[in-house]
Amino acid sequence: MLLAGTASVTLLGSDGGEAALQEAAAGSGRVATGAPASATAAPTRLGPPRRAGPAYYRLTTSKRVPASAERGFLPLYREAAKTFGVSWRLIASVHRQETAFSTVASTYHGLNAFGCCAGPMQFNVVNGPVSTWKLYRRSFRRGDRPRSYPHRTTFHPSVYDDFDAIMAAGALLRDAGAAGELDGGSWLAAYGYYGHDTFGVTYASQVLGRALRWERDGFCLNCPDDAELVAELDDTYGVDARRQLRDGEQLERDKRARKQTKRRERKERRERKERRKRAERRARRALAEREDAVRRSSGRSSGGRATPATAPSGGRTPKPPAGTTQAKPPPTPSAPPTTPPPGPTTPPPGPAPPPSSGGDTCTPLSTVLGCGR
Repeated sequence: MLLAGTASVTLLGSDGGEAALQEAAAGSGRVATGAPASATAAPTRLGPPRRAGPAYYRLTTSKRVPASAERGFLPLYREAAKTFGVSWRLIASVHRQETAFSTVASTYHGLNAFGCCAGPMQFNVVNGPVSTWKLYRRSFRRGDRPRSYPHRTTFHPSVYDDFDAIMAAGALLRDAGAAGELDGGSWLAAYGYYGHDTFGVTYASQVLGRALRWERDGFCLNCPDDAELVAELDDTYGVDARRQLRDGEQLERDKRARKQTKRRERKERRERKERRKRAERRARRALAEREDAVRRSSGRSSGGRATPATAPSGGRTPKPPAGTTQAKPPPTPSAPPTTPPPGPTTPPPGPAPPPSSGGDTCTPLSTVLGCGR
């Protein structure tokens, strides 16, 4: 059972365009499904895609099938094996695993219970943008169609036609690594047929173990699986596959952890920035309150006289309110000239008088001390 997707697609196609079931109208949430145009089938509502697990495959691998299945399907297996170079036992083992040789009730109409796959080989018809069935639906052209087989549809390709589906499965297994030998390539092809997850490892070991038992003991429709052989294959191929799965899961966990760390760091940076902004706003408010308190205190100490307004920073004078006329300041009186007016011309000093011959001349200081007495 191939991994389910999300898109709804055509489940049944015809190269001639005759009576192919088409996808439902966009947004309806339904996919038209069914056999060829001559048959009718109720639409299947698609829920979230799921996958078959251990419970489903316990039913398909233990279900008893009629002996006629061998006669009906063996020619189809051999034709696909010859065309694509893979083991017919591997194809038959996948057929048993998926629909118990086309005996599951929903094999020839609609989707399976998991809303993803259809037909004898359970091809995915809803993954996309190009579904797995669309990729391989024309593989039947490479082989020779038998005249009769269990379920032959009217138009081809059809996911419900046994030959079309088995040929498509052979092509898919070849592309996934299978060859004529039942070896590690066949195990990887079966692993890829289901999908790479933990149960896919078990699925691959069961499919290859059944094919190897048929190679050893002969083809047997209703023989149980050889548990020891399945466990041996799981030890041989499954250990590495599970280790790779664990490594991949660990990488995903590490990737998610790195993303969470980055988100947490971004959040912390934003919070720090917000805290810093809030602290700056609080500091500005506190400063403004202190300045206002100082202004009020200065106004009270000056006897209630209003404190002249301080010009705003930047040296610009605030504009008066709209509708008011600003009074012009009185003219400033011109300053008196700094140059003194011209006075009378002072005559040049004459020659100094000759010293008096009659005694010493008293100076003001010597007069105080008694000169001339």
